[in-house]
Amino acid sequence: PPVLLHEGASRQNQPEGTPPVRVSVCIPTYNGAEFLAQAIESVLAQSFHDFELVIVDDCSTDATLEVIRSFADPRIYLYQNEKRLGIPANWNRCLSLARGEYLCLFHQDDVMLTDNLKLKVRILDADPVISFVHSAAEVRVEDSAPTSLGNWIDDATEDFIVDGNVYFRKLFFQNCVCAPAVVTRTQRLRDLGGFDETLGYAPDYEMWLKMCTESRVAFLSQSLLVYRWHAQNASHVYRFGWGIEDALMARRRALHHYVECTGRREEGEIFWSAFPILAELERRAAQTE
Repeated sequence: PPVLLHEGASRQNQPEGTPPVRVSVCIPTYNGAEFLAQAIESVLAQSFHDFELVIVDDCSTDATLEVIRSFADPRIYLYQNEKRLGIPANWNRCLSLARGEYLCLFHQDDVMLTDNLKLKVRILDADPVISFVHSAAEVRVEDSAPTSLGNWIDDATEDFIVDGNVYFRKLFFQNCVCAPAVVTRTQRLRDLGGFDETLGYAPDYEMWLKMCTESRVAFLSQSLLVYRWHAQNASHVYRFGWGIEDALMARRRALHHYVECTGRREEGEIFWSAFPILAELERRAAQTE
């Protein structure tokens, strides 16, 4: 019979002779049944076809597994964690299972537009010094969302490729990278040690900052996904409290990495001198909101 999807505890369960793929799209899931089908459908409908879809479920208690198993597509690999890992650890599990040269860590509640992978792979293929490419995204606020959300994603009106050290300075003062919009080099993520599992809210922010070091960053001004803001976003738990401190810690660790890798200690001192003011501004803004 045809293989509908692959299930297993590790890559040891992978069928023999499975060819390599260019891109691993990884969806870490946890109680995401409400929107997950749309996310999966959007990945399977990509105009770029050389990918696998790795879904790692973190002990969901809703109908998430039933939704995944309703898809009959051999490009889907489903793995279930034996115990709840939490967001950054589950992202790292996705990274450990990925076979693709490139990786997209996609969210269970977002929608990938048709040419997303094609356009981003083209950028990475053309310039091996680019560590990651991201894009604009349409923000969709559902009626269930408990708070408003401004469009914080990079709003450049033209595509660009920029030296990573330059983009580091921009990101340091505001995270404008939408995580599911990123396609990056899998080995680069692994070389940097994966996501920091002590950062519950901002492990992606720290990673994008670190990836700017000694590389280049590309941005596509075309919206290539729909970022959904709704009642079940994991961000709500952290946004106004722990999340502020988590993002500040991500900056501190990324700045240490930046200075150590580039040797730009005088520039690092400038960043450090701005740090207390930036922290106070963000705490006050969160309190006001």
